Amino acid sequence: MFRRILVGFDGSKESLSALNLAVSLAKLHGASVKALEVLEHMPVILEAYIKEDSIKDRERIIKHTELIKKISMENNVNIDYEVIRGDPAVVLSKYAESSDFDLIIIGKRKLKGVKKILMESVSSKVLDISKKPVLVVKD
Repeated sequence: MFRRILVGFDGSKESLSALNLAVSLAKLHGASVKALEVLEHMPVILEAYIKEDSIKDRERIIKHTELIKKISMENNVNIDYEVIRGDPAVVLSKYAESSDFDLIIIGKRKLKGVKKILMESVSSKVLDISKKPVLVVKD
């Protein structure tokens, strides 16, 4: 049923749960897994911080690459990892459609405080805009 599974991954415990579920499904279905990390664009106003942020982004990508390699080896499942910049929900949805993935798996985080009032969660937005099936993992 599932040949290609796309996982939204950002290193959080929720995204790790989503990746682990994708690995389990890949074993059952003989599917391939792609972990896609979407780094949000920086506003032009914050240019002074971009250099510092790009160092943090590089360190984060290295850490996530190693983690995904470890999970891949431990489970004997090939996991492809890619990093793209953009709006996470839009990128995940469009990427799944353009690359013909059968399923998107994402973790659901609880937004707190002002963020809960002002922001829509990535998982909710993906559910709204994706033309592909979406599985939301709730921890």
